[in-house]
Amino acid sequence: MDNKLTASLEDLEQLFNTRMMEYESRLKSASSVAQPAASPDITTLTSEFAEFRTFVWKALSKFKAQIEMLSLGFDRHETLMRRKVLLFHGIAEHPGEKLLDVLSGVLTNQMGMSDIRKEHIHVCHRLGTSRGKARPILVRLYTSEHRHLIWENKKCLKNTGITITEFLTHVRHRTFMDARKHFGMKSCWSVEGRIVIVTPDSKRHKIETPDELRALVSRFPRASRSDEDDDVATQSVEHTTGMVSPPGVVATPSRGKRKVRRRNN
Repeated sequence: MDNKLTASLEDLEQLFNTRMMEYESRLKSASSVAQPAASPDITTLTSEFAEFRTFVWKALSKFKAQIEMLSLGFDRHETLMRRKVLLFHGIAEHPGEKLLDVLSGVLTNQMGMSDIRKEHIHVCHRLGTSRGKARPILVRLYTSEHRHLIWENKKCLKNTGITITEFLTHVRHRTFMDARKHFGMKSCWSVEGRIVIVTPDSKRHKIETPDELRALVSRFPRASRSDEDDDVATQSVEHTTGMVSPPGVVATPSRGKRKVRRRNN
Protein backbone atom coordinates (compact mmCIF):
# COMPACT_ATOMS: atom_id res chain seq x y z
CA MET A 1 0.00 0.00 0.00
CA ASP A 2 2.74 2.46 0.95
CA ASN A 3 4.61 1.68 -2.27
CA LYS A 4 1.51 2.46 -4.33
CA LEU A 5 1.01 5.77 -2.53
CA THR A 6 4.63 6.74 -3.05
CA ALA A 7 4.50 5.77 -6.72
CA SER A 8 1.29 7.77 -7.23
CA LEU A 9 2.85 10.82 -5.61
CA GLU A 10 5.96 10.51 -7.76
CA ASP A 11 3.79 10.25 -10.88
CA LEU A 12 1.90 13.35 -9.76
CA GLU A 13 5.15 15.25 -9.24
CA GLN A 14 6.43 14.25 -12.66
CA LEU A 15 3.16 15.22 -14.34
CA PHE A 16 3.07 18.56 -12.55
CA ASN A 17 6.69 19.30 -13.42
CA THR A 18 6.16 18.46 -17.09
CA ARG A 19 2.99 20.52 -17.43
CA MET A 20 4.44 23.48 -15.57
CA MET A 21 7.54 23.49 -17.77
CA GLU A 22 5.36 23.46 -20.89
CA TYR A 23 3.18 26.24 -19.52
CA GLU A 24 6.20 28.32 -18.49
CA SER A 25 7.70 27.91 -21.96
CA ARG A 26 4.47 29.10 -23.58
CA LEU A 27 4.28 32.00 -21.14
CA LYS A 28 7.78 33.14 -22.02
CA SER A 29 6.98 32.92 -25.72
CA ALA A 30 3.83 35.00 -25.25
CA SER A 31 5.76 37.54 -23.22
CA SER A 32 8.41 37.97 -25.91
CA VAL A 33 5.88 38.71 -28.67
CA ALA A 34 3.37 40.66 -26.59
CA GLN A 35 2.50 44.26 -27.42
CA PRO A 36 3.63 46.98 -24.97
CA ALA A 37 0.04 47.54 -23.85
CA ALA A 38 -0.27 43.89 -22.85
CA SER A 39 3.06 43.66 -21.03
CA PRO A 40 1.65 44.48 -17.54
CA ASP A 41 -0.84 41.60 -17.82
CA ILE A 42 1.90 39.21 -18.89
CA THR A 43 4.06 40.37 -15.96
CA THR A 44 1.22 39.81 -13.50
CA LEU A 45 0.45 36.39 -14.98
CA THR A 46 4.10 35.40 -14.73
CA SER A 47 4.22 36.42 -11.06
CA GLU A 48 1.02 34.54 -10.23
CA PHE A 49 2.31 31.46 -12.04
CA ALA A 50 5.51 31.51 -9.95
CA GLU A 51 3.49 31.77 -6.72
CA PHE A 52 1.18 28.94 -7.80
CA ARG A 53 4.11 26.71 -8.67
CA THR A 54 5.73 27.33 -5.28
CA PHE A 55 2.45 26.56 -3.52
CA VAL A 56 2.00 23.26 -5.36
CA TRP A 57 5.56 22.15 -4.65
CA LYS A 58 5.10 22.88 -0.95
CA ALA A 59 1.83 20.93 -0.92
CA LEU A 60 3.43 17.96 -2.65
CA SER A 61 6.34 18.04 -0.19
CA LYS A 62 3.94 17.93 2.75
CA PHE A 63 1.96 15.08 1.19
CA LYS A 64 5.20 13.17 0.66
CA ALA A 65 6.31 13.72 4.26
CA GLN A 66 2.93 12.52 5.55
CA ILE A 67 3.05 9.41 3.40
CA GLU A 68 6.56 8.64 4.67
CA MET A 69 5.38 9.02 8.27
CA LEU A 70 2.38 6.74 7.66
CA SER A 71 4.57 4.17 5.90
CA LEU A 72 7.08 4.15 8.76
CA GLY A 73 4.29 3.80 11.31
CA PHE A 74 2.76 0.89 9.40
CA ASP A 75 6.17 -0.78 9.04
CA ARG A 76 6.86 -0.42 12.77
CA HIS A 77 3.44 -1.86 13.58
CA GLU A 78 4.03 -4.83 11.27
CA THR A 79 7.47 -5.38 12.83
CA LEU A 80 5.87 -5.35 16.27
CA MET A 81 3.35 -7.96 15.12
CA ARG A 82 6.26 -10.21 14.15
CA ARG A 83 8.08 -9.96 17.48
CA LYS A 84 7.20 -13.58 18.34
CA VAL A 85 8.05 -15.00 14.90
CA LEU A 86 11.20 -16.75 13.68
CA LEU A 87 12.12 -18.43 10.40
CA PHE A 88 13.86 -21.82 10.29
CA HIS A 89 15.84 -22.60 7.13
CA GLY A 90 17.50 -25.79 5.92
CA ILE A 91 15.07 -28.30 7.45
CA ALA A 92 14.37 -31.07 4.92
CA GLU A 93 10.85 -31.12 3.52
CA HIS A 94 8.90 -34.34 3.02
CA PRO A 95 5.36 -35.06 1.77
CA GLY A 96 2.86 -35.46 4.60
CA GLU A 97 5.33 -34.19 7.18
CA LYS A 98 4.17 -33.19 10.66
CA LEU A 99 5.97 -29.91 11.14
CA LEU A 100 5.33 -29.67 14.87
CA ASP A 101 7.04 -33.02 15.39
CA VAL A 102 9.90 -32.06 13.06
CA LEU A 103 10.44 -28.70 14.74
CA SER A 104 10.16 -30.21 18.20
CA GLY A 105 12.90 -32.67 17.24
CA VAL A 106 15.19 -29.85 16.11
CA LEU A 107 14.61 -27.89 19.32
CA THR A 108 15.14 -30.90 21.55
CA ASN A 109 17.83 -32.97 19.80
CA GLN A 110 19.90 -30.35 17.99
CA MET A 111 19.44 -27.31 20.22
CA GLY A 112 19.05 -29.05 23.57
CA MET A 113 15.92 -27.05 24.43
CA SER A 114 13.59 -29.63 25.95
CA ASP A 115 11.79 -26.87 27.90
CA ILE A 116 10.11 -25.61 24.73
CA ARG A 117 7.37 -28.05 23.80
CA LYS A 118 4.69 -28.25 21.11
CA GLU A 119 2.14 -26.42 23.24
CA HIS A 120 4.42 -23.37 23.28
CA ILE A 121 4.18 -23.03 19.50
CA HIS A 122 1.22 -21.05 18.20
CA VAL A 123 1.76 -21.31 14.42
CA CYS A 124 4.10 -23.52 12.39
CA HIS A 125 3.94 -23.77 8.59
CA ARG A 126 6.06 -23.65 5.44
CA LEU A 127 6.27 -20.40 3.46
CA GLY A 128 5.44 -20.16 -0.22
CA THR A 129 4.81 -22.92 -2.73
CA SER A 130 6.97 -26.00 -3.16
CA ARG A 131 9.63 -25.60 -5.87
CA GLY A 132 11.69 -28.70 -5.36
CA LYS A 133 13.68 -27.42 -2.40
CA ALA A 134 13.08 -27.11 1.31
CA ARG A 135 10.99 -24.07 2.12
CA PRO A 136 11.55 -22.01 5.27
CA ILE A 137 9.35 -22.73 8.25
CA LEU A 138 7.56 -19.83 9.91
CA VAL A 139 7.24 -20.35 13.65
CA ARG A 140 5.13 -18.08 15.85
CA LEU A 141 5.43 -18.70 19.58
CA TYR A 142 2.95 -17.78 22.27
CA THR A 143 5.44 -15.76 24.32
CA SER A 144 8.30 -13.42 23.49
CA GLU A 145 10.40 -15.13 26.17
CA HIS A 146 10.43 -18.43 24.26
CA ARG A 147 11.21 -16.60 21.03
CA HIS A 148 14.19 -14.87 22.64
CA LEU A 149 15.37 -18.14 24.16
CA ILE A 150 15.43 -19.85 20.77
CA TRP A 151 17.14 -16.84 19.17
CA GLU A 152 19.86 -16.79 21.81
CA ASN A 153 20.55 -20.51 21.33
CA LYS A 154 20.64 -20.53 17.51
CA LYS A 155 24.43 -20.88 17.69
CA CYS A 156 23.80 -24.52 18.67
CA LEU A 157 22.82 -25.15 15.05
CA LYS A 158 26.27 -24.30 13.74
CA ASN A 159 27.47 -26.78 11.10
CA THR A 160 24.05 -28.47 10.98
CA GLY A 161 22.84 -26.78 7.80
CA ILE A 162 19.92 -25.27 9.73
CA THR A 163 19.75 -21.52 10.33
CA ILE A 164 17.33 -19.19 12.10
CA THR A 165 16.54 -15.65 10.96
CA GLU A 166 14.15 -12.89 11.89
CA PHE A 167 11.01 -12.34 9.83
CA LEU A 168 11.66 -8.85 8.49
CA THR A 169 9.07 -6.75 6.70
CA HIS A 170 9.42 -6.16 2.98
CA VAL A 171 10.90 -2.67 3.43
CA ARG A 172 13.37 -3.78 6.09
CA HIS A 173 14.32 -6.88 4.14
CA ARG A 174 15.12 -4.78 1.07
CA THR A 175 17.09 -2.30 3.21
CA PHE A 176 18.93 -5.18 4.88
CA MET A 177 19.95 -6.70 1.55
CA ASP A 178 21.14 -3.32 0.22
CA ALA A 179 23.14 -2.74 3.41
CA ARG A 180 24.89 -6.09 3.09
CA LYS A 181 25.60 -5.43 -0.55
CA HIS A 182 27.38 -2.17 0.31
CA PHE A 183 28.95 -2.81 3.72
CA GLY A 184 29.47 -6.58 3.52
CA MET A 185 27.78 -9.59 5.07
CA LYS A 186 29.84 -9.63 8.25
CA SER A 187 29.09 -5.97 8.96
CA CYS A 188 25.29 -6.24 8.88
CA TRP A 189 22.74 -8.21 10.87
CA SER A 190 19.30 -7.71 12.41
CA VAL A 191 18.22 -7.49 16.03
CA GLU A 192 14.56 -7.21 17.06
CA GLY A 193 13.64 -6.14 13.56
CA ARG A 194 16.23 -3.36 13.40
CA ILE A 195 19.21 -3.50 11.06
CA VAL A 196 22.63 -3.17 12.69
CA ILE A 197 25.49 -1.89 10.52
CA VAL A 198 29.13 -1.63 11.50
CA THR A 199 30.65 1.14 9.42
CA PRO A 200 34.36 1.36 8.48
CA ASP A 201 34.98 3.61 11.51
CA SER A 202 34.00 0.61 13.73
CA LYS A 203 30.80 2.30 14.96
CA ARG A 204 27.47 0.50 15.14
CA HIS A 205 24.34 2.03 13.69
CA LYS A 206 20.77 0.76 14.10
CA ILE A 207 18.51 1.73 11.21
CA GLU A 208 14.95 1.05 10.08
CA THR A 209 14.43 2.86 6.78
CA PRO A 210 16.06 3.14 3.33
CA ASP A 211 16.66 6.86 3.97
CA GLU A 212 18.80 6.04 7.00
CA LEU A 213 20.79 3.59 4.90
CA ARG A 214 21.29 6.16 2.13
CA ALA A 215 22.64 8.59 4.72
CA LEU A 216 25.23 6.01 5.85
CA VAL A 217 26.15 5.14 2.27
CA SER A 218 26.74 8.83 1.51
CA ARG A 219 29.05 9.05 4.55
CA PHE A 220 30.89 5.86 3.62
CA PRO A 221 30.67 5.57 -0.18
CA ARG A 222 33.57 3.12 -0.34
CA ALA A 223 32.84 0.73 2.46
CA SER A 224 35.21 -2.20 2.81
CA ARG A 225 33.74 -5.51 1.60
CA SER A 226 36.14 -8.38 2.18
CA ASP A 227 33.55 -11.16 2.05
CA GLU A 228 33.98 -13.52 -0.86
CA ASP A 229 30.28 -14.22 -1.04
CA ASP A 230 28.86 -10.70 -1.05
CA ASP A 231 27.08 -11.46 -4.29
CA VAL A 232 25.14 -14.18 -2.53
CA ALA A 233 23.94 -11.63 0.01
CA THR A 234 21.83 -10.00 -2.66
CA GLN A 235 19.84 -13.19 -3.17
CA SER A 236 16.74 -13.53 -1.04
CA VAL A 237 14.74 -16.69 -0.61
CA GLU A 238 11.52 -16.23 -2.56
CA HIS A 239 8.32 -16.68 -0.58
CA THR A 240 4.98 -15.65 -2.02
CA THR A 241 1.90 -15.80 0.14
CA GLY A 242 -1.13 -13.59 0.36
CA MET A 243 -0.67 -12.96 4.07
CA VAL A 244 2.96 -12.01 4.58
CA SER A 245 5.70 -9.91 3.04
CA PRO A 246 9.05 -11.32 1.85
CA PRO A 247 11.14 -12.04 4.94
CA GLY A 248 14.67 -10.99 5.74
CA VAL A 249 16.42 -14.10 4.54
CA VAL A 250 19.91 -14.44 3.25
CA ALA A 251 20.88 -17.57 1.40
CA THR A 252 23.92 -19.36 2.76
CA PRO A 253 26.46 -19.98 0.02
CA SER A 254 27.82 -23.44 -0.55
CA ARG A 255 31.54 -23.55 -0.92
CA GLY A 256 32.70 -26.03 -3.49
CA LYS A 257 36.13 -27.59 -3.64
CA ARG A 258 38.62 -25.84 -5.85
CA LYS A 259 40.10 -27.81 -8.65
CA VAL A 260 43.88 -27.71 -8.70
CA ARG A 261 45.63 -28.25 -11.97
CA ARG A 262 49.09 -29.71 -11.83
CA ARG A 263 51.63 -28.86 -14.42
CA ASN A 264 53.60 -31.67 -15.96
CA ASN A 265 57.27 -30.79 -16.06
